[in-house]
Amino acid sequence: MNFSPRLDVKLSALSAVLVLLFVLSCTQDGQLDDTPTAATATNLPTISAPATATVEVSPPTTSAPAEPTPTVRPVVVTQIPTAVPSAVSLPTVTPSEDRRGGALNLASRQAITHYDVHNDISPALSTWGPGIAYSRLMKFQAGPEVDLPSLQGQCDLCSEWTMVDDVTFEFELRQDAKWQNIDPVNGRGVNASDVVYSYLRQQQSQSPNAALLHMLESVEAVNDKTLRLNLKAPDADFMVALADGHSKIVAPEALSITGDLTSGPPVGSGPWMLTESRPGVRHFFQANPDYYEQGYPLLDRLNIHVLENAGTRDAAFQVRNIDVQQMSPAQWQKHVRRIPDAPVLFSSEQGTGLEVALNAGSEPFQDARLRRAAMLSMDPWAAVEEAWLGFATVGQGLPAPSADWLLPEMEMRSYFGDPDQARELVSEASNSDPIRIVIKVGDFGQAYLDHAARIADEMRAVGFDPEIVIVNRRYFGEDVWLGGDYQMFVGPVAPVLAPNAYLLSVLHSQGQWNTTGIYNTTLDSLIESQAQEFDPDKRKELFMEVQRRAMADSHRFMAAGGVSVWTWWPRVQSFHPNFAGFEYDHWSRVSVR
Repeated sequence: MNFSPRLDVKLSALSAVLVLLFVLSCTQDGQLDDTPTAATATNLPTISAPATATVEVSPPTTSAPAEPTPTVRPVVVTQIPTAVPSAVSLPTVTPSEDRRGGALNLASRQAITHYDVHNDISPALSTWGPGIAYSRLMKFQAGPEVDLPSLQGQCDLCSEWTMVDDVTFEFELRQDAKWQNIDPVNGRGVNASDVVYSYLRQQQSQSPNAALLHMLESVEAVNDKTLRLNLKAPDADFMVALADGHSKIVAPEALSITGDLTSGPPVGSGPWMLTESRPGVRHFFQANPDYYEQGYPLLDRLNIHVLENAGTRDAAFQVRNIDVQQMSPAQWQKHVRRIPDAPVLFSSEQGTGLEVALNAGSEPFQDARLRRAAMLSMDPWAAVEEAWLGFATVGQGLPAPSADWLLPEMEMRSYFGDPDQARELVSEASNSDPIRIVIKVGDFGQAYLDHAARIADEMRAVGFDPEIVIVNRRYFGEDVWLGGDYQMFVGPVAPVLAPNAYLLSVLHSQGQWNTTGIYNTTLDSLIESQAQEFDPDKRKELFMEVQRRAMADSHRFMAAGGVSVWTWWPRVQSFHPNFAGFEYDHWSRVSVR
């Protein structure tokens, strides 16, 4: 079997997406930047839901064509398309009598720019907006028994799946899965052709989410309820892509009027039916009475208010207009002083936080002793307490399928915090003069700058002569992280959330974004082996060894992995979220009293 370590994706397009995320979505002092983007949602016309339309969809039985029909129009998300409505009015849903009832009020940090879930990367649409009306073939597990972070999947629209061979999967769809009873789909059953249509549409080159399905060779409807997916090569992370919150299953009829979903209607098969949407103001949902998971959602209504300013969100939470709130570390410390018994959830966020990288392809870090000395000079745990108020983690930086796949803290500490050994290594590698280096720091907030300053002080104490150069966000994304223009950098990690996507593109010797210049054939072999290993126990063993080898090479690590802080008012019950991969199913399990 031939295996290419390079990801078979449109890398230039994906690189552009990563730069956009660096610029717009990276953290500011440990939280998302609250500066509004260029997109707004005001002064837009009101458009009613489209009239009933019927579209016949024939299931393909061969490999996927280059482009499905209808053709998707490119979407520019830096300004509002004129077709986007200011309000989408949909039928009121009457909750069934056996629901626990009540309403939950949440806050979204950003306004949506359009309604096309396949052509947008923002969680404002996929996870905190109209996108939660849709189901996926798979979803991520959540609940009190799930140890976060976790990318463990389970069936959503499917009832079961079978691995025919290492590149062929068959899924049986739920017999009771129906589209929401809204024009133009009107409650018909979800079939395999709908999944085929959705995946072919998402795979189109215009879609910023096409890379999620890069390993999908072909997709076909075997019959009305049986789906077959064929991969280009074995990929142990393929289920992660299917469960990602951007891999929505859409109804072909919904595109029949305009040819895309830019202006809706957002008709899905999920637990929530969109009843009102004002992009810069709110998105209101009611429980889907025909949802296939009996007894869910537990609420009658879910209300998401768009509050782009952090102060406004906090004020709304404090007066209990918002029930659940993500807080900055400083906000949480203030809140818990005021309400000592306030509930809290600390959740590690993979693909976020501060990364440190050393370029082994240029002086002075071509010398492995100096890379090792640089890391030994640092105490990242002390930096977490000082710059991040203790709300961060230290690790290698790999997105992990499960929390127990990460190196334990005791083992991680063995790579750091020994300035005496660091001085010895610097002395071996150089003369008495301090070793000059430039540390490029992305301007992503004061916590990043403070952390970088501490690193410079630690390295100065063992014989380096560091100079800090602060660079803007776009330069950091394009030229530093992606382009490799650095001796050493401190800044946010790109939001690559799947383990193989990170391992094959960042750590593998032939990876598109391996800018640290480490070429380790043993590490490459481990990466390739775990990428194709479907046995979780065997893969975990390989995954742990990959982390050890990467840390031994002393070239990049996560000095302050993101941790989200969530709190809620006592009326909220059964709040056990898993936000990995833009998940949102947990809201259907929440109840209120």
